[in-house]
Amino acid sequence: MVCVNMETIYQPVNEKGLQIPLVLVQQYGLEKGSKAVLELSPDGIRIRPAHAEQSLIERRALKYLLANVGDGARVKVRPLPAEMGWEVDVFGIGMEKPAGRLIYTEQGDLVSEQSTAPEDIRRTAIAQ
Repeated sequence: MVCVNMETIYQPVNEKGLQIPLVLVQQYGLEKGSKAVLELSPDGIRIRPAHAEQSLIERRALKYLLANVGDGARVKVRPLPAEMGWEVDVFGIGMEKPAGRLIYTEQGDLVSEQSTAPEDIRRTAIAQ
């Protein structure tokens, strides 16, 4: 039996292990037949899609930019060749050329050392 309390789900562990109902994993972008990544740490287990969808990358990029640059940014997301991840061009309001770019892994994690620093994005957006 599954008991749901806001974002907490209590699920019994049986002889087969832990089973998460398909309807629940679908809410987080996983479908029957897709692959998931289980990240194990001392704090617990994190489950996420093995391949992030473009809409997830867009949401993550906009959230990152809002927190680090400001609310005057728009993004254009495209996959990198050979499923190497995602490239996100960052534009200021009314800009035709990107003020910077963000790189995300195939799983949807920001690669900060390959991405334009927030202060450089802000500076470029102001200069144009």
